[in-house]
This record gives sequence, structure tokens and C-alpha cells, in this order.
Amino acid sequence: MENTQLSLSKSPLRFDDGLEAILDAIPQPIIVKDEQSQFRFLNDAACALIGRGRDDLIGLTDFDVLPASEADRIREMDRRVLSTGEEFLFEQEITSADGSVRNLLTQKRRAELTSGHSKQQLVVATILDVTARRRAESELRASEEHYRSLVELHPQVPWTADPSGDVLEVGPRWKEITGFEPADAFGTGWAKAMQPDDLETVERQWSKSVATGNPLDVEFRLADGQGGYHWFRSRAAARRAEDGTVTRWYGLVENIDDRRKALEALKESEARFRAIADDAPVMIWVADENGASVYQSRVWLETTGQIAEQAQGFGWLDAIHPDDRIDAEAAFNEALRLRTPVRTEYRLRRVDGSYAWVIDVGQPRFATDGGFLGYVGVGLDITERRQAELALVESEALIRSVFESTPDCIRLLDLDGRPLLMNRAGRQLFGLGESTRLEDVRWEKMVPASDVAKAEAVYSEVRQGRTTRVETAIRDNTGAERYMDVITAPVLGAFGEPIRMLAIWRDITEARKARDDAEAARLHAERLAERLSGVLESTMDSVVVADRDWRIEYLNSKAMRLLQVDEQAVGLDLWRLFPVNDSSVFAVEYRKVMSEHSSTTFEAYLEGLERWLEVHAAPTFEGISLFFRDITERHKAEQERLLAHRQIHHMARHDAVTGLPNRQFLREAFERLFEGTRARSKTAVLSLDLDGFKAVNDAYGHPTGDLLLRSVAERLRRCVEGGDTVARLGGDEFVILRTGVRQEEEAIDLSQRIIDALGAPYELDGVQADIGVRVGIAFSPRDGRAADQLIKAADIALYRAKARGRGTYIQFEPGMDAHLQARQQMKVELRRALANDELELHYQPLVNLRTGLIATCEALVRWNHPEKGAISPVDFIPLAEETGLIVPLGEWILRRACAEAVQWPQQVSVAVNLSPLQFRSRRLVSVVRDTLKESGLDASRLQIEVTESVLLDESDNNLRVLQDIRRLGVKIAMDDFGTGYSSLGYLRTFAFDKIKVDRGFISDLPTGKESLAIIRAVAGIGRTLGITTAVEGVETQTQLDVIHAEGFDEAQGYLFARPLTAARVLEAIQVSLLCRVDFVNSHTTDPRSRSVKARVSFPKGNAGR
Repeated sequence: MENTQLSLSKSPLRFDDGLEAILDAIPQPIIVKDEQSQFRFLNDAACALIGRGRDDLIGLTDFDVLPASEADRIREMDRRVLSTGEEFLFEQEITSADGSVRNLLTQKRRAELTSGHSKQQLVVATILDVTARRRAESELRASEEHYRSLVELHPQVPWTADPSGDVLEVGPRWKEITGFEPADAFGTGWAKAMQPDDLETVERQWSKSVATGNPLDVEFRLADGQGGYHWFRSRAAARRAEDGTVTRWYGLVENIDDRRKALEALKESEARFRAIADDAPVMIWVADENGASVYQSRVWLETTGQIAEQAQGFGWLDAIHPDDRIDAEAAFNEALRLRTPVRTEYRLRRVDGSYAWVIDVGQPRFATDGGFLGYVGVGLDITERRQAELALVESEALIRSVFESTPDCIRLLDLDGRPLLMNRAGRQLFGLGESTRLEDVRWEKMVPASDVAKAEAVYSEVRQGRTTRVETAIRDNTGAERYMDVITAPVLGAFGEPIRMLAIWRDITEARKARDDAEAARLHAERLAERLSGVLESTMDSVVVADRDWRIEYLNSKAMRLLQVDEQAVGLDLWRLFPVNDSSVFAVEYRKVMSEHSSTTFEAYLEGLERWLEVHAAPTFEGISLFFRDITERHKAEQERLLAHRQIHHMARHDAVTGLPNRQFLREAFERLFEGTRARSKTAVLSLDLDGFKAVNDAYGHPTGDLLLRSVAERLRRCVEGGDTVARLGGDEFVILRTGVRQEEEAIDLSQRIIDALGAPYELDGVQADIGVRVGIAFSPRDGRAADQLIKAADIALYRAKARGRGTYIQFEPGMDAHLQARQQMKVELRRALANDELELHYQPLVNLRTGLIATCEALVRWNHPEKGAISPVDFIPLAEETGLIVPLGEWILRRACAEAVQWPQQVSVAVNLSPLQFRSRRLVSVVRDTLKESGLDASRLQIEVTESVLLDESDNNLRVLQDIRRLGVKIAMDDFGTGYSSLGYLRTFAFDKIKVDRGFISDLPTGKESLAIIRAVAGIGRTLGITTAVEGVETQTQLDVIHAEGFDEAQGYLFARPLTAARVLEAIQVSLLCRVDFVNSHTTDPRSRSVKARVSFPKGNAGR
């Protein structure tokens, strides 16, 4: 570049347009210096390398930016470039402006600058940064050195081959291993060092890898240069080009001689182990370091029926009894975790399905270097030993049981007659305590002096190995003389010699007496036989005895009168007294007694006598004996009882006031509807609520209210058709069920007829009444397919109808759920009320009709809502049962009632109602027990009241709970008696302490004949069974007179008092005024034998209505 032309202007150098930008864009630094070595131009890369701006560098020299020594060297190069035109290419290491060390390759050339007629020589330096290249070269050299060291030091021999499989390179250790030079292995020369037997296999696998490109992995033997061979393993993989073709093979040869020999030795050892293990009569097993089974011996597989694959891993656990598996697995896992020996016993399922007891012992295995290898163990069948142990335990238990339970005195003595052991019967015989010394009851100390020699003679005989039996007299613990039969036998040792004496003392006092009394007994029996005829004559039963041919042998006088015969009937055929056909109950039962020789009892009607008989027939040695009892009157009473039961059953399904079906009847009607074919047809449900009824009832009293309800019921009957059901649910709520509805307009028309009919004026014994009605309508299946759904839907519609005023009807629509939201809100608030103490208890007294004093106070919960005021239990108790709050609510009521009742006088009890849902809590019995303990209330003062539904739902469990509560001393009462199906049946199932008759049975007294009959029947049941009887809802003096006359024990109702707070109850009891009843003729023995009047007086401020 001596003649390079540069466009020149003033210093610093200036270039043509665009040339300077091009130079700045070049990434390599470019520096131009003049003859004085001053910088005349530097591109951007050069400025960045030095770390200074171009304007700062123009005019400076190398001495301004480099160390002096380096600047001198560069100044000398520049001089030679300018003077000789020589080019320089050199490398230098500098520290750049950013502090990093850089390797720079610099090229220097001379350039001539012409400006007019003058010429100027310049030095142009072009710099290339070779730092990365030098670093890579350094790392490559280090890598090559590292690889070389690895190759020379590594015990494996590396080798490479071309794509055709010819070896190109072999590591230097090839000679050390084989004795051949590495070059001898090039191409296919490696085969010369190989054991001839392995060569074919190696060549076949190598050719296959070369052909497919798949990795090589082959084992073979190589000569060791000393006439021997060693095992080696060669692995190789191909290196491929981008197109996938093999460019070279890289491989390693590894010495595996020790491993191969160890493996062969291990195989031989395992073969010997398996041969020994499979021939051993025990179950041998091996597990790896993870606890998984790798071997189970032949005995295991034959015992369990498993195949080897099933027992591998953890499959062997499947053969262990389910009850033992968890413990066995836990023991094994714990030992595995600690790597300690394991020992466990379990039952192993045999191939036939039976179980064998096995003791399993395992030992951990460790390698020579201490590494954990797993476990080896052995399982022994100990079934016979376990059975023997069990038999021994059972035998010992049996011997101990016989020893302690036998009524005879058993004593174990030493050979000198000293007692060593005596059973319970012996201690009781002699009145000994557990701590009494047996030395005090030596034989010779207990017998009369005359029998001491007899005892010594017995000892002598037994010491010679002979068994003796004697009778002797002793004094028992009461001092009474007893006669004993004593058998004494030797207990032999291991060599047959007597080592102990066993004596059995049997009390024969009674036997001796029996022998003495035998003759007297025989004579007594003869006299007794003579008297038997007199006894049969005096018995209340009629007695007939016949022989096997049905001939009469004996009749007592009562049988003669009953059967209307005399003594001449003896010898006649029995069937002449019973003119019945062969299929009658008399004939069937009599022949059954004779043929089966078994007794029988039956009741039957004898038409010829027109009497009901209870017959007891029993076989005799010579025929049959018959005992008759006339039960005609009892049978008649039973029929009357059944009639009363049917009446109770009827009233349980019908409203006592209106005679209409009640809620239970309606529910059954729904069940029949949805079970039958009518379930597929449309059904209408009308929910009715009377408007103005409460005002009439409050103004004129319950009798007028009841008369109004009966009038409403009659009008409803006239409105409906024959297939419709009209039911009263309670209060002023009615429901009408109509099936087979073709058009919804039918229900609308019916609703309008009801509104018109019930809206007409009522004449009620001189009282003019005017009420209305609202109707909610629901249809099945549109609004529901179950009774609860339909009634609920109709009630929701009724709720809407109430908002519109009297005389309206509304059909249910899905959106009518506002009241449901309100109920949901009430559920939330009820939970809060229980937590915030918004509840309190009131008490309604039950009065003892014999004393006129308070006997019991029934606890009734009240809710004082902070915003809504008093909320009726009718509204929130069902919610509590729906949500499950009834359990904590019931516990709260129980605890509060007991805590308050303990303040009352001892003679006053407290009654608490339990919901059927509370019986589902397993804590109920413990809650009652803990409450009594915490409150200090005597259990006899607590009465638990339940309804029939408690026994309907999970009756077995609930009966057990009631019995457990009864065992605490608590009284149990059946509430609302007579309103269910099986009230009488439950009196037989559970012995109630009290039955409370529902208020519905006394509302129409004294005029209601059916109610009076039921009341009378219940009172009679109570007297017969010894159960306290009580009546709820007594509101008039007339009702009180009737129930007292029928013999009821207690009464409750507004006639006596409304529910009172705890403070008022205590006040009423203390002043002895509340519910005091003075009875006229109170000493009458039978309350029904005359009319009875009662006078009721109330404390001030506690009058009834």
C-alpha cells in the first residue's frame, strides 16, 4: 500500500464524503499515524479500544496511551515501516479501557499522502482482536492434554474405526493387556488377540452394528500375552454426519474378568442355594435391599399354591391372613428401615384354603464393603405347636374351671397331710377367707377325736400308692355337723412314685338324710295320692282324664257341671262329651298330644255349651289329662278391648273435633296415590286457611270454635266429590286432595265453591259468625311427585293468597319461594339464638288429682327474638329438627331444666320432651347421665317424654337407649298417647312409667261417646299395668270431673295454669296455691262408682284462659 492515495485536507485527516462513515463501520480498529508517530486518524473501533474520544486522541502518540516500553517497541516498528516500507504482523497483549486483557493481532503498512506538490509518509495500523481464538486454542490444548492423560491412565482401552468397521486407532494400554502393539490391531488385526471360540460371535455382532449403525455391546476373551485369556467387554457408538451417515466409530474395551468370574461363582452359589433351599422342609426366602421378595422356596409355593411370579416383589403378602397382614408387614418394614433381624408370626393361607401358623425369621445381608444387600430368612410351620399351646391353655382353663366350679371340696396335700391348695367350694365349706392359712384346716384338726386315727390310716394307704374312700364327720363354718364322703388318691411323680395327695370331700349330709327319709317319702307319696282327688276337686279348673282309647277315667265335679254330666260319664268315650268333627281344634289338639307326647294350650269355642274354653292338655303314662277353664267373660272383655283399640286406631287417623281425616290419614292417601296407577294422572292439592277463625275462637271460647270447625268441615264435605279427600291438619288448616283431574279449571272451580260456601254466615248456638277462607293450589306431577312437595307447594301458594285478602285462591308457581327464604333465614337465626342465650324455659304443671298438688312441671322452650319478639315453638322446633339443631337444643333444654328443677322441693319432678332425632346421637345416654351429675338432680325426679314416633324409627336401637336411660333411675313417659297406630303395642314392648293422653280425646267430653270410651279404656289399662295416667289439655271443670271420675292420676291444661317461668313455678310451689284441687268424696275406693265433683283454685295472676 505504498502508493495508496488518500484525499487530503487539513490535519486531522479528512476523507471524501461517506468514506469516514465506512471506516467507522469496520469492526476492526484502524489507526493512522504520521512521521512523528502522531495519531492522525482513528476509527470508532480504535477509539473504543483505547477508551477515549477521537478529538482527544488526534495529535497524541503511543507514549500517551501505552506503557513506555511497549511504546518504544511500536515506535521502532513505525520507523522501520516508514524507512523501508517493510510490513509488520505481530501480536500483543494489552489491558483495554474496560480493564479486560485482550490479545490483538496488528498489521502495519506504509502509506503516502500527496497534497499539492508535497508528499507525506503515514503508518496505517489495522488491528484484529484474537482474544477468543487464543482462549479457545488454550482450552483445546488443555483438553487434548486432559484426553491424553485419560487415555494413558484410564483402565479401559479407547479405539476408533472408520464407517466400514476397520480399526483406525487403539489406546496404548492394548499392548499392556494383550502383548500386541496397538498398530497390530488396526484394520481387523485385533482378531489376532481374541480367543478363537469368541471370534465368530464378536465378528457377527460387529458386522451387524456396522450395517445398521446400532451401538455395539459384546463380551469376549483376549489373550494376556502369557498364554492365558481374560474376559473383556467392548462397547461402541457411531458418530454421524448431518445427513445421518456414519463418519466414525468410537469405542472402549473394559476388563470384566473379575466381575465375570464373580458372576459365574454367584450362579454356582445360587444353584447350590436353590438346590438346598428347595430340598429343605422349611420355607426359605430372599429379599432385595428394598424388601421385595426375589426368591421363595418350593415349600412356600407348594404350601400357598402361589407360583414363583406371584410371590415375587410383595405378592407373598397376599397369602397372609388379612387380620395378620398389617402387623407382619409393619414388623418387616421396621426391620428393613433399621436393617436389623426380623421375627414375626402370622397365619399363612394354604392351597386348600385353611391357614397354617408360621414363625418367620429373617437376617439382613451385607456385602464385603458393608453395603446392604437385603434379607434371607426362613419360615417354620408351627401350626401343631400353636394348636398344642392352645390345647394346653384350654386344658389348663378347663382344669381350673372344673377345680373352681365343682361343688365338692378339692384339696391338694403333701404326703404328711398338710394342705397346699383348696378350691372355692372348700373355702366356702370351712368359711375361709383368701388370706386364711390352709394349715388351720388339716383333716385331723377338723374331725372328732375318734376319726383322727382314720385320717392317719388314709395318709398311710395313699403314701403306698393306693386310693382310699371313707366317711367322716366334721364341723362346717357355722358349727353344724356335716357328713363327708372323702376320696383320697396319690398324685404320682415322673417315676410313678407318690409325691402329693389329692382329696375330694363330698358333702353327703343330705344323702344320708335322704336315705333316712326315703321310706317316709314313700309313705308320704301314698298319702299325697290319696289327697290328690281332693285337690282336683278343689281346683278352679275342670279336670278330665282319659286313657289311650279315649275312655274317660276321671272327672272332677267342676268338669261334670261344665259338661253337664255326672259320675256315670266315667268309662264313656271322650268324644261323646265333645260332639265335634275331626277337623275341629279340639280333635286336632287332643290327637296331637297323644301322638307327639307333648303338652298344648289353646282357646276354642264349644258350640254345644256356647262357651269359650281355655284348655290345657298334657300326656300321661296312660293317656291324656285335660284342664278346662271357662273364659267366656274374659273373651268378651278382650273383644271390648279390641273394639276400643280399633276406635283408638280410627281416632289416630281422624280429627277429634271435625271427624275429618287428619295428617296421618292424608299421608297414607298420598302413599296409596303414588304407589298406584293413579300416580300417572294429574292430582290437585288445595291448602285452606280460615280467615277470622282465631277471632271467633278467642272471643267465644274453644267450644264455639270447635262448633265452627265442625260446620266448616260439613260445608267442605258438601263441596267435594266422592273420590276427594278432605283433611284437617290442625288449627284452622285444611287440605283437599283430588285425583284424576282432567283440567286445572276443576280445581279452580272447586276453590271458588269452597270460598262461596265457607263465606256464608254461621249460626253457632246463638252466636253469629262470619269467616272467610284462602286457598293455595298445587298440581301433581307439575309441582311435585311426593306428598311433602305438593303440600309445600300448595302452602306457598296459600301464603301468597293470604297477602291478597279474604276469599282468594292462587295456583302455585315456581317463583313462589319467598317464604322458603324466610324459613332459611330463621334457621340461621335459630343457630344464633342458641349461641346468644335468646332461649328460655317455661313450665306447665301437671297436678296430682288425688292430692291437688303439683307433681311434675313440663319444660317448654321459648324463643325471644331480639327483633321479631316471641317466636312459637311450632315454627322453630320443626326447623331445629330439619337442621339437626334439635340435638344441641335438646341438650340445652335438658341441662337448663335439671339445673332449675334442682331448686324445687323434692316431691316435684321435671319433664323434658325428647325428639326422635335426638335418639340418633350416640351421646344421648351420657348427656342425661352427665346432666344429672352436674346439676345434682336426683334421677327419679327427671321424666323423659317421648312420642310413638321414637319407637317407629329405628325401634330396636331407640328401645335400647330408653332402657339405658331407665337404668339411670329416670322415669319414661309416652306423650300424645292414642294418636298413633300402635300405642297399645308399645306398652307391651316397653314398660312406660306414665302415659299422657292427647288433648284431642277430651275436647268433646262429656258428650262424645267414643272419646269417653277411649278415656275409660286408657284409665283401665293404666290401672291394670300399674302405669301412671295423665291427660293433656284440660280446659273446663266438666272435663276435669270426667277424667277424675274415670280414675286418671294427673292432669294438665289451662284450667290449672298456663306455662310459667321458673321463678313463678318456684313461687307457686312455695305458697302451695298453684293448682290446688279439693275433691269431694276423695276417699271413694273406685272413682267410677259415684259422681265426683272437683273444685279448682288458682293463685292470683295464674288463672287459665
